[in-house]
Amino acid sequence: MAIVKMDKLTLIGLEADKERILESLMKMGVVEVIDSSEKISSDEWKDLVVCDGELEEVSGFDEKISRVKSAIDYLAKYDKRKKGMFSFKRSISVSEYSLILQNLDKLWSVTDQLHELDTKLTALKSDKNKFSNLIISLKPWNKLSIPFNVTSTSTTTITIGTVPDASDTELLKSTMYELVPESYIEIVNEDRDQSYILVIYYSSREEDVLKILKEYGFSKTSFKELEGTAAVNISNATKEIEKIEKTIQSTEEKIASFVNFKEELEVLYDHLVTERDRKKIRSSLLKTSNVFMLEGWIPEELGERVKSRLLNLTECVVDIKKPEKDENFPILLRNNALVQPFEIVTEMYSLPSSNGIDPNVFMAPFFFAFFGLMVSDAGYGLVMSITTGILLLKYRFEGTLSKLLRLIFLGGISTAIWGALFGGWFGNIFDILTGKEGFISPIWFNPLNDPMRLLLWSMIFGAIHLFTGMAVKMYMLIRDGKVWDAIFDIGSWYILLIGLPLIVLGGTYSTIGKYMAIAGAVLLVLTQGRSEKNILKKLMSGVLSLYNVTAYLSDVLSYSRLLALGLATGVIAMVVNTVGSLFGFSILSIILFIIVFIFGHIFNIAINVLGAYVHASRLQYVEFFSKFYESGGKMFNPFKRNSKYINIKDKEAI
Repeated sequence: MAIVKMDKLTLIGLEADKERILESLMKMGVVEVIDSSEKISSDEWKDLVVCDGELEEVSGFDEKISRVKSAIDYLAKYDKRKKGMFSFKRSISVSEYSLILQNLDKLWSVTDQLHELDTKLTALKSDKNKFSNLIISLKPWNKLSIPFNVTSTSTTTITIGTVPDASDTELLKSTMYELVPESYIEIVNEDRDQSYILVIYYSSREEDVLKILKEYGFSKTSFKELEGTAAVNISNATKEIEKIEKTIQSTEEKIASFVNFKEELEVLYDHLVTERDRKKIRSSLLKTSNVFMLEGWIPEELGERVKSRLLNLTECVVDIKKPEKDENFPILLRNNALVQPFEIVTEMYSLPSSNGIDPNVFMAPFFFAFFGLMVSDAGYGLVMSITTGILLLKYRFEGTLSKLLRLIFLGGISTAIWGALFGGWFGNIFDILTGKEGFISPIWFNPLNDPMRLLLWSMIFGAIHLFTGMAVKMYMLIRDGKVWDAIFDIGSWYILLIGLPLIVLGGTYSTIGKYMAIAGAVLLVLTQGRSEKNILKKLMSGVLSLYNVTAYLSDVLSYSRLLALGLATGVIAMVVNTVGSLFGFSILSIILFIIVFIFGHIFNIAINVLGAYVHASRLQYVEFFSKFYESGGKMFNPFKRNSKYINIKDKEAI
């Protein structure tokens, strides 16, 4: 239950065997390849080797991957087959994998045809939109009997246009007839924004007509490209849309006929990603004309197995050695099933450094307890654990989502325990249903009735949490041979911080606490400036270190959030129950009560689970990790098949 120790692997093989070796390493999936290209810059290496890899090949694979991914996503829109709530990778055998890849020409043909059909479909939809927009623009002119292509006669001009709704069209007509009697105005249509008008006038009076129209905000409308009336053009556009829709339907049917190739294209996608990664990893290798060199990290316990398999595969040199002192290696955490879900909390913060310590085994019990305490309703806990438990049993989740669901499952158990201790079962629902207050008594006490008691216990839990972090730091110092640092820097604080609260207890405890506090303070004053050379600086540094008492007090006070969130859950639950019961107990009110109960408590669970996760994490990051944690590690990322859609059942994997 710790950081997995890593060994450094160096492999030198023949250039002719490189692809076989890389294929074997990828199948085993336990070696993280180190980028050795930086060695080229050193005088020792630059005249002996060159960097491997072809960027153009990698770029070519990226283009193919993008092409296949587009085809898969496109077919997904037309895949009407029944899908589950969650999507998971399919498992296929090596023989099935090979059989699919034998039809590469067919699969590339499918992607080409899909691209052509997509281009055609896009053009059809564009044409449909064009005709639809034309109909929208023509509808206001539907009653106009004059063809659009007729804009004048030998002596007259015909124009159409719009005036804003704010303009008085009747006043416009009277003004026009008064000043230009050789004219005709017709209101073709009106809507809430504008009026659509037809104007016919002698061409000789055009200047006067346009002046009047301008005063009323007239804007000319032109359909130069159209012939015939608006009604005729609307009819023609409607017929064109009907034709286009039939063509779209037939095109989509052709696209849907390729849906059965979707799973094979997914295999092709993962195959291309694998090939791309294998080409890409070559840029981390060094080579000469005949041999190549690969360096990597491998878990300590797998080194000999990998070495044996490589030597059985081909003639090569494999050297496995321990990392140099203080040399950083990638981080792989290994914990039991109960601790593993809590790794997600550490991963969101930062992985430990290779010289640090895995905090999860120490952090997990506290996160478990704090999470449940902040939700603290037995009914909510049962809902959380049952829901996530069913999901975990029914589906094969992987990675971060699996850890998160298992964390919520364990958090539900903790929540149920604390809820039973505090007497919370969906708030006070049983009190309301039975009409009897305290129908289910708390095993311990009810925080709503005695919040100060919970506050005190929150502080005690916080102190234990902080002391555990300090103990881990003490262990790390002793492990590194810094025994006196552990005694002076941690032990002194233990004496002082334990002594201070004992003083408050009174009696014999007060006397013991007083002497402990004095002893701890004296040790700190005498030792915290030991790195200084000047005696005055030594003393001042020691005295100033006592100021950190306020930091520890602040840390302890941070645990009051356990009280705050725990009370918030219970209060909101009671409010939901009270609102639901306001309508009495008729049939309608019972239905309303059930609705309020379900949605209210689901909302309360959601916000408080989120709040508990965030604040329980915050207590680890700020209060706990600050006492000992050395972060900055880089996650172990072995060279392996990074598939998105399939898992290959391969016997060579380790």
